Formats: sequence, structure tokens, C-alpha cells
Amino acid sequence: MTQRTSFWTSIAIILFAMVVRGGVLVARIDGLSDDPDAYRVIATTLAQTGVLGLPVGDEGAAPTAFRPPLYPWLLSLQVDSVGQLKNSSVAILHWLLGCLTVWFSYDIARRLFSDRVAVVTGILVTLDPILLWQSTLVMTETLAAALTMAVCWWWVNRYHNDAQSKPACQVSATSHLQSSAVLGLLLGLAFLCRPTFLVWAGLLIPAVLFVGPACRVRRGVSFAVAGIVFASIVGAWTLRNLSAIGHPIWATSHGGYTLLLGNNDSFYDYLKDRPLAAPWNSPAWDAEPFFADYAKRQSQPDEVADDAAAYERAKSTIQNRPDEFVHSCCVRLGRLWQPFPHATPGRSTASIVAVGLFYVIVDAMILFVLFHHRRALSLRYGRRMIIAWPAIALVITLSGVHSIYWSNPRMRAPANPVLAIVAATAFLSLKNFSCKDLNATTAAAPD
Repeated sequence: MTQRTSFWTSIAIILFAMVVRGGVLVARIDGLSDDPDAYRVIATTLAQTGVLGLPVGDEGAAPTAFRPPLYPWLLSLQVDSVGQLKNSSVAILHWLLGCLTVWFSYDIARRLFSDRVAVVTGILVTLDPILLWQSTLVMTETLAAALTMAVCWWWVNRYHNDAQSKPACQVSATSHLQSSAVLGLLLGLAFLCRPTFLVWAGLLIPAVLFVGPACRVRRGVSFAVAGIVFASIVGAWTLRNLSAIGHPIWATSHGGYTLLLGNNDSFYDYLKDRPLAAPWNSPAWDAEPFFADYAKRQSQPDEVADDAAAYERAKSTIQNRPDEFVHSCCVRLGRLWQPFPHATPGRSTASIVAVGLFYVIVDAMILFVLFHHRRALSLRYGRRMIIAWPAIALVITLSGVHSIYWSNPRMRAPANPVLAIVAATAFLSLKNFSCKDLNATTAAAPD
């Protein structure tokens, strides 16, 4: 494909994403009025009082760490002069983030593989049912997907391209350190969107030691820079919480509830007694008894104590029913990656089947890629495939965290674009699977 054709193809993909994403948001804009996770109220409180918290009385606010700060802060920028967060403002934000996610995915596939793979990737990410649905809800999945793809795009753009174009240690030290600083910053922003990404950063930042054109010493300094920038962001959030609510919370005061939601007697009993059913007719867990019981819990002095109490209840359930805990971990892992959503009230069988078939096709393409290109993916090419480590580490992170904490398919949303890239490589021949000579990435980076 010529450069001119490639340019117009990229424009067409972006326009396609703009139309599809925009159309879905317009059709379901009323859904943005709901506030299932309290992000709206936190954003409005922040805009009106300058406090990241929940309203108290008519004009007061109580600081909170119940939710991560980045998404409500972005929403607060759109609160108008009378304290209203309009659905149209949220829709525009989600529309921009969704289109950015498509563009990052498209460009990564184009840089690593081919224009054909990039086009398939762009189409898959644009039509992804989970990403489309979550963009119509005031939740973090849309922002999280954009940030994860920004991290992956930066990784490919800076480390892969520099390695192919310049010999080792002939790259500007300033440029290489800036690349690592931006990597740490992007990972920090991802963490402020979802604390789960702390694990991702812990897997990804050490890989800086093995990528890029710089020599060993410079790679070590780059690793330190990325780590310091990321740690500074985590530290700043921890200090804010220490100052505002009196506790050095590094993540959120919501983790105990999330652990308890996936590890309680009601859920374990459901897993033990649930009947076998077709994937598109599998009944979801009825959580109402759990919610009713949780609402009657003993009152705690603050949200931190409440979170600690939830952790203790979850750990007690795990200790009392260890076999069910192991079983539930397997179930949660399966639910995270299952193609078919559960049957719930208001969800038609047709929609469940349509969504499931989309992911069955994507999963089949991924399995084809893994089998057909198994030699190129073998361990002896591990150094060459380090460019794909952000995607691998992301899947490991989500799988590990959500096999223990609460899990459902929407929580894999940040990984769906990278999985679409992998699936799209099914259109590559075995000869072209080298990612435009990815071996150059490591050939130019000796020890």
C-alpha cells in the first residue's frame, strides 16, 4: 500500500470510528445520567468545592479515596457554572477517548505489522461490544482503554522505532530519558484511573532494561527514571489521602468491598448450586441478598475502617471455605475472558448471542495466530518479542487481579484493543509475522 493510500485508509478508519462511536453515544445518551459508581457526584463536588469527595449538607464536602481520582477530575472540568454535568459533555469526552483508542490501536498494528492488519484492528476495536457499551456509562473503562493503548503506542513508537533506526548508544541520552519519563507518566495516569495498573507498571517498567537502542548503563538509568516518575505519582496520591482523610491509602478505600463482592457466602453458594446452562442462557448471580446483608453491616467510623472490615469479612470467608475460594478463582478468571455475557433481566438472548459470537470470532482468530505462528512466538525469540510485553503483561495483570477480586467481562475492556491487534495478525502470512523485522529491536541493543 502506498503512503498516500495508507494516509487515506487511516482517515477512513478514524471517520468510521467517529461515526460508530458517536452514533452509539447519541442513541444511548440517556444512560449517561446514571451514576452507578458515584463518579458524577464526586466530579460535581470537586468542581463546586475543590474537594475530591462527597457532598455534606448544602455546601460542604467530605474528602474521599473511595474512587481513583483521574476520571472524576476529567468530569469535573465539564461541570458548568450552575453545577450541572451534562450528558452531552460526558458523551463528547467518551467519544474522543474512544476514537483515540481506535487510532492508537490502528497505528500500533500499522507500525508493527501491515496496513491490512491495521485496518482489521481498527474495525475490531471500533465495533467491540464491551467498549461500545461501556462508553455509554459513567464508568472508567473508556478512559482506561485509552490510557492502556497510549502506553502501548508510546512503547512501540519510542523503543521499537529508535532501535531500528540508530545503533546502540548513538541515541541522545536526553531523548531516551524523556521517553522513559513519559512512560512512567502514562503508567501513573493509568494507575490514577485504575489502581489495578500498579501491577502492570511493576511488570512493565523493569522491561525498560531490555529494550531500546541504549547501552546497559543508559537503559539502567532509563529504568530508574520511569520508576521514579511512576512512584512519584503513586506517592503524591498517597500523601493526598494521608493529608485529606488521615490514612496513607495508596490505591482506594474500595478494595475491601471488591474483594468481598467476589468472596462471600452467597456467591460461593451460587457457584456450588448453579445449574449447567448454555453460554447464552447462563443465569447471573443474584446479588440482592448480599447487598441486603451488606447494608446491615456494623457501622464504622469512616470509609477506611469500613474497607478494612470488608477485607476481614472476605478473608474470613476464604479461610472458612478454601476449596470454594480456589474454585471461585477459576470461575472469576473464566468470567473475565468469557465471550458470552450472562443472561440478566432486560438483556435479550439475541443480544447475548450477537456479543458472544463477536468474541468467539476474535478468540478463534487469536488461537489461529498462536498456533499458526507458534515458532515465531517460541521462547528463543523472547528478546525479539519484548516489544509485545506491554500486551502480555496487561493480560497477566488483569487475569491475576480479577481472579481474586470481583470479575466480569467489562473488566477486561482495557485489554480488548491489544487482543484485537493479535487477532488481526491472522491476516498475516507466516513469512510476514516478524513484525517488520522485530528482531531489529534487539539486534541494535547489545548488552
